[in-house]
Amino acid sequence: MYDLHLHSTYSTDSYPWATMKNMCNAAILKGLKGICFTDHIDVDYPDCTEVLDFEKYSRELDELICEFDKRLEVYKGMELGLQPHLFEENMAFSSNPGMDFILGSIHVVGKKELYRGDFLQGKTDAAGILAYFDDLKKCISSFNDFDSLGHIDVIRRYLSNGETAFQYNLYKDFIAEILRDLIKNGKGLEINTSGKRYGLSSFHPLTEILSLYKDLGGEIITIGSDAHRPEDIGYGFDEVWDLLKSLNYKYYCIFKKRKAAFISIE
Repeated sequence: MYDLHLHSTYSTDSYPWATMKNMCNAAILKGLKGICFTDHIDVDYPDCTEVLDFEKYSRELDELICEFDKRLEVYKGMELGLQPHLFEENMAFSSNPGMDFILGSIHVVGKKELYRGDFLQGKTDAAGILAYFDDLKKCISSFNDFDSLGHIDVIRRYLSNGETAFQYNLYKDFIAEILRDLIKNGKGLEINTSGKRYGLSSFHPLTEILSLYKDLGGEIITIGSDAHRPEDIGYGFDEVWDLLKSLNYKYYCIFKKRKAAFISIE
């Protein structure tokens, strides 16, 4: 299998031993066929703008691609932090011709970060969820130069009353609208296995969301561990395989030079 979402020491939230070479060696030990580095680019992140030294990042990836040739497929990617006002800034990165894969993700809503809980201050969980989906809708309506949407229901991690405050049936219509936009624009949906690693009841997204994406005609599924250290690469991938089969998905996707390649899961 391929892990299309992992971070090296080029991401400031990764562990010190998550060097690119260590991540590659861990992927080989875990039997993966290929990986894609998706280090963070989060322009206008509160208190910190996380922008890659892109030339250095690209050079090291070129060296790894040669070094691990015939042992591991290594692809160039980025996790692009989506905010509604960042069209030009994000396009400057996504339009780079050397990229294989762009993962679009939300880490900031209303210019407040999710991770430390700033976004939910003064809000109920329900209000926060609605604001999150509203911002996500604006993001993918204003910017579509990405290949797959990362952890669509990541808001489940950060709710004051835990993930049980996220009731799928209450938000199904909002989610369906976002999924229709993705499908219309030929964008994929990520299965991000870190949900369970962070103690949630399921991967991102919920099984119901994966099923809805398929029912609406979605076909492009990417799989990522969101690993920030070598030991988490490929986390839960055997379970993902079974999950996709149970939902009657026939393929998952990797990206090469921004083009989807479908891989059978039969």
